[in-house]
Parts: sequence; C-alpha cells; structure tokens
Amino acid sequence: MMLALLLLAANASVPAAERRPVDVRSTSDDALTQRLSDALTRSLGSAKRLRPAEGDDKTGLSLVILGSVTPKGDRFDYMVDLVKPGDNLSSQRLASMSGTCREEQIARCAADIVSKAERKVKD
Repeated sequence: MMLALLLLAANASVPAAERRPVDVRSTSDDALTQRLSDALTRSLGSAKRLRPAEGDDKTGLSLVILGSVTPKGDRFDYMVDLVKPGDNLSSQRLASMSGTCREEQIARCAADIVSKAERKVKD
C-alpha cells in the first residue's frame, strides 16, 4: 500500500516541462465536436504525462477528433486518434479510441480519453 502511494506521488509531481505537449485537432467544426475539443484541452491540463501544446512547442503529439461527433439523443459517439508526426508528411497512429458518452458528462469522457492516451505514450 505504501509503495502504491509513493508511486502515485511520484507521478503527480512531474514538472510541466517534462510533460509531452499535445495539440487537439478536429476534422469538423460543429458545436458538439468543438465542446469535446475544448474538454480534451482542459483535461490535458491536469494530465500527469501530457499537457496542452502551446505556441512555442515543437510539433508533437496530436489528439485528432475524426469526423463530426455524432449526437444520438442525450449521448454522442466519438472517434479520436492519438498521432505522432512522422517523416515525409506522414503520421504514426499510436492509439485509436472510440465510444459513446453522455453530453452532460463530456468532461469525464474527455478525461477518460486523455487517460487512455497517456497509457499509450511511451517515454
């Protein structure tokens, strides 16, 4: 139990400079997709190993919302890829995440997506 607490404390104290910058992109500009994009950016702010990209950051990882977020009543379907830029204008997909989320729980849904992305990122 004590070891688990020490590991948790060590992860929580990662300086912002060591967290990997991630930009959030989308291939659509509808309101619900924009809300998910904003929620993902906010969730990156509290992530342990990732952070929102800023103006001076080199091109790094991207969370890409594919297509429009599809509303279905009080829920919506989403598809998000975690990509890393490659050579010759190609990208390497590190993870692909999809699911269904309730609109009123969009922040929780975004936090889950960021958590999955963090597990896929290797040092």
